[in-house]
Amino acid sequence: MNRNEEYQALLSELEAVPDGLGDTEQRALTRKMALQKRRRLVLTPILGAAACFTAFVLLVNLSIPFASACGRVPWLRELAKTVAFSPSLSAAVENEYVQPMGLRETENGITAIIEYIIVDQKQLNIFFTLHSREYDNLSVEMPEFSEHQHCSVIGANFRQPPGTLLRYTLDYMDHDVPEELTMSFGVTTWDAPDFTHSAPTTNTSYADDMLEPREEPEAEILAKFTFTLQINPHLTARGEIVPVNADFTLGGQALRVTDVEIYPTHVRVNVAAEPENTAWLKDLEFYLEDEKGSRFEPISNGVSGSGEEDSPMIISYRLESPYFADCQHLTLHITEALWLGKDMERVKVDLEKGVAEQLPEGTTLQRAEHRKGGWLLTFRLKEEAEKPHRSPMSMEFYDEVGNKYYAASSGYSTNDETGVAEQILPLPDFHGDTVWICPNYSWWTMEAVPVTIPVK
Repeated sequence: MNRNEEYQALLSELEAVPDGLGDTEQRALTRKMALQKRRRLVLTPILGAAACFTAFVLLVNLSIPFASACGRVPWLRELAKTVAFSPSLSAAVENEYVQPMGLRETENGITAIIEYIIVDQKQLNIFFTLHSREYDNLSVEMPEFSEHQHCSVIGANFRQPPGTLLRYTLDYMDHDVPEELTMSFGVTTWDAPDFTHSAPTTNTSYADDMLEPREEPEAEILAKFTFTLQINPHLTARGEIVPVNADFTLGGQALRVTDVEIYPTHVRVNVAAEPENTAWLKDLEFYLEDEKGSRFEPISNGVSGSGEEDSPMIISYRLESPYFADCQHLTLHITEALWLGKDMERVKVDLEKGVAEQLPEGTTLQRAEHRKGGWLLTFRLKEEAEKPHRSPMSMEFYDEVGNKYYAASSGYSTNDETGVAEQILPLPDFHGDTVWICPNYSWWTMEAVPVTIPVK
């Protein structure tokens, strides 16, 4: 039986174990023993469509013809697309490192299903769907936990059609993923406003709009769900922590790669700095390479790093994982670094004169405008001198006595013809003459020859 025939059989016999699944399991077992890593697929049977769901995960990722055939079925196509957004998670699924859950709750005509999780010692990815016949789009609030979780949380995409595979990511720094987790989340929808009979409004500029107070109406919670996830520690891979302790100099600053942590879902490169450094490390551009020339790039969709509580420095960086690549050697190549001078954590600006003490490299303060709603600061930076897609100023600012404020929004634009970018930073309801703003960085360094550090 070929894969397309398997696919047709699966569609017609959703309540039966699909033909060819036994062969798939045998191939998986053979590959698992060859890789000699601690990773397991939960094979506990789940009745009905949930059992077929597990088979679909395997077949979509192990067979290109089957994946192509599944592209004609909306929810299978969505599953394949969602798993494929991350090389690490795709490799985890391909290597049967996935735990089907099948937890379901229904409230007010909306059904939430925790479909499966991908979990290791430090990261938990929860994949779930929402179903309803009453709404054309659904969103979930950020999850709440019955016991506080010391982790970073990435929420799911907003305003998705019912049935879309959504994801929460929980990333733990100082603690391991717990064995049990109870989370709750609310579900909302969005109705497009009707402008047909709207009254004329006064013409205001985009800049003035940024100074207006923002009071977003709270969305109506249509349903609230609570799930308890049981995570078997025997099915959760422990990380491989590789001591490195390699000192190097970058941009005149002394740094050290202390160790590298390798997990199924990601890699962590941990960095320390000498106290005598004149700048905080804010970002690194680098990649891992194995002995076969395969490269593992920084995470592009998820948690990319974590910092210290008492300094602006980023001390841990995330990359895609070689956990399932069965490589024997890894080398770290560092190509760029972004720095924040220790004397530039806050920068004084004379608003009346439109003059700043110092600004990030390549950045100038074009103008400071006092308007009814506060001040507007316009910064200009050369595109070639700018870190791509990075605004030079954060949205945090201070008055003369040290009170902290936040801008609700910030404008950023790039002129492709002139190569000039601008950031407009609003200071809403601020009417003093002096302000302290907070740069995101001061300068960057690019290495003509990458810094090379053997990892293993």
